[in-house]
Amino acid sequence: MASPPRLFHVTVPGFAQSRAFRCIWLLEELGDIDFEVCMLRPGEPYGPQMREHGVVHSHKLPTLLMDGQEISESGVISQIVAERLGKRQCLFGTTEERIEVLQWIAMAETAITLRVPLMPTLMDRDLSRDELRDRVVDPMRGVFSATIDRFEAHFEDRQNDYLLASGFSVADTTCGWSLHTFHNWGIMDLDAGKSPLTLAYLERLRARAAFKRAEAYGVAAPGLYGKGCLPVA
Repeated sequence: MASPPRLFHVTVPGFAQSRAFRCIWLLEELGDIDFEVCMLRPGEPYGPQMREHGVVHSHKLPTLLMDGQEISESGVISQIVAERLGKRQCLFGTTEERIEVLQWIAMAETAITLRVPLMPTLMDRDLSRDELRDRVVDPMRGVFSATIDRFEAHFEDRQNDYLLASGFSVADTTCGWSLHTFHNWGIMDLDAGKSPLTLAYLERLRARAAFKRAEAYGVAAPGLYGKGCLPVA
């Protein structure tokens, strides 16, 4: 009997969940398909811990171990899970939506990426938090505002509850994490007056049962868990 897909993740209490949340949320949307999440010990090298649970080469998070392959990068993991495991739920959309869903997966990352010219400033350890905010975060607010405008225009045009006309999909789990996290950080301001459709969209995502189950991993102790963040004996 083949082993269930196993995702490797780590969290630090008090901090937002990383991009791996996208993958866990998607896995929780799979219905009756089994999977495992291996929560690593924070503050220790990942590689040796992952070796204890079947990984041979990878040392970065998230990593998905599935069918003997080690897959990294949250967008790639999400695409593979949706295509291979989420067919019954149509989590990759319809055949006609393939290009659109791939664009949304890519946008989920570009929407929150700091512009390259700002990176040297971000890495300057001599700058205070206030200086970093003034020189890096504030200049990006216009970019993030344009990102919100892109989502708002999409919902105004399509009048859908989710990004794809066919319904909830991997496009929502990937982009949803970006909107959720950066809105919580106060970097993306989803104002009810300026972006009501996008704010309502985010609230729909947060209300999903699978989203709430995925949040439980953010406070889970190191160990192996199954669906619903239930410890594996």
